Amino acid sequence: YTLGILRSQTSGASPASASQPPASGQHWQPPCVIVKKYTRRSMAEAPVIFTCTFYTSEADVRLACCLKFLGQCRAHELDVVVVDASPSEAIRAKMKEAHPAAEVVKQTAQGRKGAALREALGLAAARAAGDAAWLCWQEPEKDAMVPLWAACLGAASGRALDVVVPRRRADLFRDTYPVEQYHSESFANALLTAAAGDAGFDADLDWHFGPFALRRAHAGLWRAHAGELWDAQVVPVADALRAGLRVGGAEVPFAAPAAMKAEEEGSLAFIRKRLDQINFLDPKVMAALKKKRPAPA
Repeated sequence: YTLGILRSQTSGASPASASQPPASGQHWQPPCVIVKKYTRRSMAEAPVIFTCTFYTSEADVRLACCLKFLGQCRAHELDVVVVDASPSEAIRAKMKEAHPAAEVVKQTAQGRKGAALREALGLAAARAAGDAAWLCWQEPEKDAMVPLWAACLGAASGRALDVVVPRRRADLFRDTYPVEQYHSESFANALLTAAAGDAGFDADLDWHFGPFALRRAHAGLWRAHAGELWDAQVVPVADALRAGLRVGGAEVPFAAPAAMKAEEEGSLAFIRKRLDQINFLDPKVMAALKKKRPAPA
């Protein structure tokens, strides 16, 4: 990933004066973005985004979100893997058109979302530069997360984390999500954080957000888990805590799409989906947190 730095093209201009007009007779050009070169360490940690998808037709509105996500990855020069279970090869062709450098493959692993996640993780691990590289999971519908990974991973690397779970900024979470989802996920996050504390872990995480990133060295924790739905994402975070890995959060200014809020707020079907998700996922995470910790190697 690259880091843009705002600087003036005027020779010798200080940051304070970069946006000010020059003295009379001097030539002035507007600020520009220059690219900070990778250090050897940042190249070793360069991320690979991985996700999985399934669309019934090319008219699926979620496919449009996925294509936007891939366009964002392309614009930010991010490597990305997509494992897709859609019946139409034309859908995968559209994905490749949106990001020609992306690895887009038809799902071969038998199973549901969890199986596809593990297949995508394996492909992402194979593309990564080394064990320190970040492998970043996100749903393609959260395309606004793409430009936030750089700062999130920078913060995680600065704290020497092994696993990072991005945390939605509180005001944007409250204002841009359906009100029922804001309250249900706030409650569920508090429940799991309390369960982690009860098990002896300091893990105040945004458990229900979705995105997470891990060092390639720890991909085995996720690949060994047999979960088929959201548990494939979140239960291995509990396993990472039990294994003694450094797990933490990093705040991101993520805003959910306004169309999502308009469609889902007040909908009984979506409210029940949130409740079902908590009842399905949270007991599994709590059970994992209570398991006996593995003996030191």
